[in-house]
Amino acid sequence: MHKIRLLKILLQYLFGKRPSDPLRPVTCQFLITPLDVELTRAASHSYAMFANLGRWCWSFQNIDWNGLLKERWVPLTHSELIHYRRAIKLFTTVEVATTLIWWDDKMAYFEHRISQGETVFAVIYSRGTFFKGRERIPPMQCVVDLVGIQPPDQPAIVDFWISGAELFRK
Repeated sequence: MHKIRLLKILLQYLFGKRPSDPLRPVTCQFLITPLDVELTRAASHSYAMFANLGRWCWSFQNIDWNGLLKERWVPLTHSELIHYRRAIKLFTTVEVATTLIWWDDKMAYFEHRISQGETVFAVIYSRGTFFKGRERIPPMQCVVDLVGIQPPDQPAIVDFWISGAELFRK
């Protein structure tokens, strides 16, 4: 099912219009199927999978694919933090809105909101980057139209993540 959803995102990219602003949310919709649930509610791994699909949707529209393919950049999701708000029921269509919320020379930070209308099911924060071999590629080099744009004020979740990563390394 994941591969079919990824193919849908790729086809939307190939036949759709690209946004001009990498800071605006990119949305995609998915139907919750029996393959996504444990008994009658969406399983926890499904939320992470929808965030992954949201990042792919965002990437298809905002990443420099010429550089990606020529330079053989490899995307890496470093970590995710999932805050569940409520369960998603079977055969519900959900929308995943992915927004680039902050970046530095090492990582890009995303917020994924899984919702249906005004009902938010989960908010997922993820951070990641691109690598070429062992060399880290800065997000400003990978994202189209990001050069010259200053990141917004650093969200509190990013402070938490950076301090948590330093504690984890110790």
